[in-house]
Amino acid sequence: MTRYPLAVLWILLLAALAPTISQTALAQEPGASDAGLSGRLQGGAFYLQTDSQLSTNGSNRRTDDLNGPADTHDTLSGLAAIYLKYQFESGTALYAGNPLEAGEGIAVSAGVSQPIGNSLLDLSIIWSPIEEVWENPYQTGSARDETEVDAYGVKLEWQEIGGSPWEISYRIDRFDVADDVIGDLEADLERDGWTHELGLSYTLSLTPGLSLEPRLSYTFADKAGRSNTYHGVEAGVLLQRARPPWILIGVISGAFHQYQETHPLFDETRQEGLLTTFAQVMRLNLFGFPRLFASAGAGYIRSDSNIDFFDSGTLIGLASVGFQF
Repeated sequence: MTRYPLAVLWILLLAALAPTISQTALAQEPGASDAGLSGRLQGGAFYLQTDSQLSTNGSNRRTDDLNGPADTHDTLSGLAAIYLKYQFESGTALYAGNPLEAGEGIAVSAGVSQPIGNSLLDLSIIWSPIEEVWENPYQTGSARDETEVDAYGVKLEWQEIGGSPWEISYRIDRFDVADDVIGDLEADLERDGWTHELGLSYTLSLTPGLSLEPRLSYTFADKAGRSNTYHGVEAGVLLQRARPPWILIGVISGAFHQYQETHPLFDETRQEGLLTTFAQVMRLNLFGFPRLFASAGAGYIRSDSNIDFFDSGTLIGLASVGFQF
């Protein structure tokens, strides 16, 4: 199975949006693209409501039925973030921070971007130190216990290839479950392993301030447990409308995962369809302060599987205020 899919989808979705949001917002400020130090500080909160069996919410600790999703439960939490960037006169830039849009976890990233001709090459490392899964998500009749997951990876992006609107990316991630009880009980359900993702996108500038970005990606999840290994494809589109002081961003995507081995508990080979929608609005120049901004967003993630245990529907809300310099 996919590791804690709610956090994964949220991280992937907003990790994809965060660079776009940041660049657009900073572009409104004088000197934001000049050499030197720049950054932003943010604080806010997110709300999540879901019926996922895999969500490690306290009210979801016990399950007595493996033939359907859990009872609906919710989470409300505060978040804080810092992002720093230093750009040299040559155009090379170093950056580091934890995107606020990391959802149920904290994703810390650091990287370097290097202009090459009319293109830009970006290399980053990503670490998600605070993630949890159930030791045995299929345990019934008693409370399930959480265990930590160490998740880290590397992402390489070739942006504006040859001065064109094309971009390709490759990302590899490693996941290690601290106490994988279900993996110890059944080798085909081990969750440690790697994921490889190859992505392609194209940015269409429709009118000044309005862009449309279709995206396509392929994922191979190579897990120690063979019933958790899958091939996946995803297609989506990102719409961005910048009309200062307002910025509107919307995304919709669909994915399909085909698992490779029969699940030993359900005696079926898992197939899964995912639908993700999200919209966010940003207000720059908040209260007349040029460097103060606010944002709010909401989204919905739907997972449908031939194994009912993995079905889920998730609502997400996010609000924050920030300062950029």
